[in-house]
Amino acid sequence: MPKPLQPFTFADSLFGTGDVKVLNYALALEATEADLYRQALIRLTTGGTINGVNVAGLGLTASQPDVDYVSRFGRVEREHRDFLIAGITQAGATPITSGALSGATFDFGIGSLDRRGVVDLLRVVEATGTEAYLGAIPFFSTKTYLAVAGGIQATEARHTAVITAVQNSLFGSSFATAPLVNQNNGIDRIDQTPDIILGIVSGPNGFIVLP
Repeated sequence: MPKPLQPFTFADSLFGTGDVKVLNYALALEATEADLYRQALIRLTTGGTINGVNVAGLGLTASQPDVDYVSRFGRVEREHRDFLIAGITQAGATPITSGALSGATFDFGIGSLDRRGVVDLLRVVEATGTEAYLGAIPFFSTKTYLAVAGGIQATEARHTAVITAVQNSLFGSSFATAPLVNQNNGIDRIDQTPDIILGIVSGPNGFIVLP
């Protein structure tokens, strides 16, 4: 199954129009994150089949902090995904997971990552998701969904902080759990437009694999 030869762009018709366009963009990201957490849990614990390939587990138990939070946050990301699907459907539009991404899978190379690599990938993807919501806000046509988007963004930011703290604790890393004063004045970046984010998660070097 191939990855797209070029990254998706926000101008692509596959996202729809108006507010639905932003919601479908968010849905593509939430579907990616939900599957990342699913794969991460498989890799960290007992192993299993991912996209038709047997992946060995690292044998960690539920009492470990990374496994605990991966399990918890994975449920939240699935709820975000399903909430957006319901909202888009209620708006009379087609969720991208039933359209262009129907049958798509996600390749994170999770089977080749050690424990630290898995946690680091989660941190990076969560941070990207936090910035993605902020960068998408100007593209809403109305104010209807602003509060919802802000609420999800806040949750993604908390996920980022917790995963970062776990990484620092387990591996002696020193990543900031929140933006510091000398990093954009302590404010999350708001310049990560949908096209920038889509360039990260899709295309030949991204995570999305088309059916």
